[in-house]
Amino acid sequence: MADCSGTDCDGATGDTENLVNSHRDGKNIILHVRKDLGSGYVPMSVNAADPVEFQLDNFRGRCLFLHRPAWSYDSPADEEAYPYRSHFHGRKRLWEWRLQGKFLRKPGTVYCGIELEEYVPVNFATRAMMRAILPLIQGALQCNLVHHEIGRADDKSLRPVVVAPIWCFDSTLVHENPDDAPKLGTPTLPTGLSRKAARQFWESVWSGGPSAWDRQADGPTFTFALWGPSPLLDLRAWAFRRLPLMRGRELAMEPFCGQQSVHGVIYELQANERGDIKHVQPSKIYSADIRMMPEALWQSKAVGEESPKNEECSATLSGTLDALDMSVPAMTRQDSSASFCSALSGSGSPRSEHNATEEDLLQAAPSHFGIPEVPTSGLAQSSQGDALSHVDTLPVPLVGSEDRKGTAMFYCCRRRRRVAVWETLPV
Repeated sequence: MADCSGTDCDGATGDTENLVNSHRDGKNIILHVRKDLGSGYVPMSVNAADPVEFQLDNFRGRCLFLHRPAWSYDSPADEEAYPYRSHFHGRKRLWEWRLQGKFLRKPGTVYCGIELEEYVPVNFATRAMMRAILPLIQGALQCNLVHHEIGRADDKSLRPVVVAPIWCFDSTLVHENPDDAPKLGTPTLPTGLSRKAARQFWESVWSGGPSAWDRQADGPTFTFALWGPSPLLDLRAWAFRRLPLMRGRELAMEPFCGQQSVHGVIYELQANERGDIKHVQPSKIYSADIRMMPEALWQSKAVGEESPKNEECSATLSGTLDALDMSVPAMTRQDSSASFCSALSGSGSPRSEHNATEEDLLQAAPSHFGIPEVPTSGLAQSSQGDALSHVDTLPVPLVGSEDRKGTAMFYCCRRRRRVAVWETLPV
């Protein structure tokens, strides 16, 4: 392991365990890389000194994943060292995915993004939240050509994906001489092609124009780096952060992706017998595949338990309902054709409660959403007092009080927003 005892740590940790160096946080993430088509996945250490070698359908190379500790997110003046501190300190980015290698042949249109293994149904609220998050992700990638696939519960070949053209990487380095390519473990990689320049490069390749493959059969050496969405996505906490609509609170990823791993993928598509090009498993030619999951979820899967976060929320809810002398009626999951990615597209099944109008929702009874109705009679005075004492401890609703009358809705607009320190940092 590199010596990080000084005031800085430009190198990486050589720890062979596939865990983030948690320092004070205690939050880890499990990473695996699909090494080749035959042997499956192998562990990958975060902030490692050496990248993991792999070779898939049309790419041979290596990858590295960097992630800073949570206590350093806002770049405090703390001098405590951690791996790649000189690279992360003073910047908004939380993590960085680096890949380097060669395509085995001249590729067609290449996509990169995330992919889920299983279909995940979502409710109305989750779908609405994903519609609000999508423009933020597009803005972080500076790309509106994001493809989101719905997926279906009865079709395993149609996985939920959210991908964009490969030129959406934050930095793309192209070297015809492999010896000129930088080492992935370098604290800060040289500046490569911007998204605009990378888009021109790849569109020339895909349209059959002049390219590096015309000068050398095996093509150039590419070095990709992605960090654009990282200020919004804390992989160690497995949560979205700094979302304007959440007012500084974190938003867990589990409702959107389920209790399963998320894959960072690069692939191209080949046409089927009828000439159709679809994002289905038989048509995908993978160039890279990295699998990620929080350590707590990984361990719960290994022992067959549910997510610790769900257990904690369930215990809290049960305690509150017991204090109020209330019970939750049995609830069954309803069929839905909406998945994590369909939340982005907004498409789903024919008219159902998932795409009900606001008027339908306002007129629906509380029991329609699984909320028990509080009885208006039959409660003793003492139990009413106990219930009210517990109600006082519940979270304050977002709506204003009646004493503000008609201006309650716009009360927050009169406040002057403070600019957080992290917003002034470069990405």
